[in-house]
Amino acid sequence: MMDNNFFDYSLAMERIKTVTGCKTQQDLAKFLGVSQSCISDAKKRMAIPAEWLLKLLQKQGINPDWIRSGLGAQYLHPSESHSDIRPNSQIKSTSGCMMQDFFFSIVRSAMDGRPMDSKKLV
Repeated sequence: MMDNNFFDYSLAMERIKTVTGCKTQQDLAKFLGVSQSCISDAKKRMAIPAEWLLKLLQKQGINPDWIRSGLGAQYLHPSESHSDIRPNSQIKSTSGCMMQDFFFSIVRSAMDGRPMDSKKLV
């Protein structure tokens, strides 16, 4: 369940629009690869789908925690902020999870409203 003190949909959407440069719902829909009605539905529900957070993370390295709360680093990989995120050869998982699992764990953590523990990821 989402803590409304932690998450403000309107502010989170403004952060998404700012960081992507999208001015309209149509621009944002095109950027995210969804229909404009998906943007409208999210607005009605006052919820940002986890898939959007994952797409923003993958496309531009945007920190899901920053989108939701405005706190922390805007980018998880500042040097790669405007290019596709590629697997970092220095990130090694003792559990052998794939990079996609890594992204999903970041998004799940952001949606739960708790910061990532980077020590568990390396």
